[in-house]
Amino acid sequence: MTVSRVFSFEGDGQAPVKATATGAPHPAIVSAVKEDIRQTLRSAWIDPALEVAAHYPIFFTAAWSAIRPNVGKSFLTLARSVRGEAAEAIRPSTSSVDLRKDLEGALSDEELHRVEDCARAAHLAVAKSQIVAHALYRAARRDRIPGTGGEEPPIRRGVPEWQRWMSIQPAAGEAKGILDEAVDSLDLPSAPVSMRLFARWPDALTGLWAGLRSAWGSEEWNAGASRLRRAVLAGISTLPHPVELQWGALQARGFNEDERTELVERLAAFEAVMPSQTLAAAFAWVALGAPDVGGEG
Repeated sequence: MTVSRVFSFEGDGQAPVKATATGAPHPAIVSAVKEDIRQTLRSAWIDPALEVAAHYPIFFTAAWSAIRPNVGKSFLTLARSVRGEAAEAIRPSTSSVDLRKDLEGALSDEELHRVEDCARAAHLAVAKSQIVAHALYRAARRDRIPGTGGEEPPIRRGVPEWQRWMSIQPAAGEAKGILDEAVDSLDLPSAPVSMRLFARWPDALTGLWAGLRSAWGSEEWNAGASRLRRAVLAGISTLPHPVELQWGALQARGFNEDERTELVERLAAFEAVMPSQTLAAAFAWVALGAPDVGGEG
């Protein structure tokens, strides 16, 4: 039996997050919710933008319960649209970047194949995480997402076999320095997912960071990020089920207004940069030759 080795983002390239314990569900329940997110989004990891909410377990479990039924056909259609828009937006920035060619002499064929798989996995996953991060932020702000009222058939779940070897290990040495530099110089709450996935191959990480550093924040990049933000803002209304939490019940369980305010602030920081995180994942994917994503949702 294949064991899925997964890793939740903590440490290198991410600002520390303070955990709260007031009235929290048992840690096993939070772990089960995280695993359900991985299986539902078909990703071997939890995005940092979602991980931050897990430090507020009462909110996290309730919010995911409201969001999860929306991960269906309309959700996948929106995610495909977002990642397609991201790939088109960054193509001018990657016109002179051929990361695959640059790595051919530095990595073995097997290593290069794994780097390509990481880029493909991030390209698939980060667009989904952008949608969920937006829904979490709206939920924490008490903004109701009404839902269309439609019903959709179940979709495929489970981390794909080709992703199961992936894990994001604590980076050391040169890789840690690059991740920390990305966080500091780009003023991010967390290093881009694709960079974290590439950290085990310093040559790949260095090449990706060189390309991202020159593209991030350019006029074309900012225009692309604005388009992705608008796409999610419009697309969230196409999801079938409402997202609205029972705040009286959450307060009765111990999730107080101070915690909610703190969570909104933290989620805002992550949600604000998610369009650029999606662009970064698309950048890595295109720079490696846009490896086929097949029928993966």
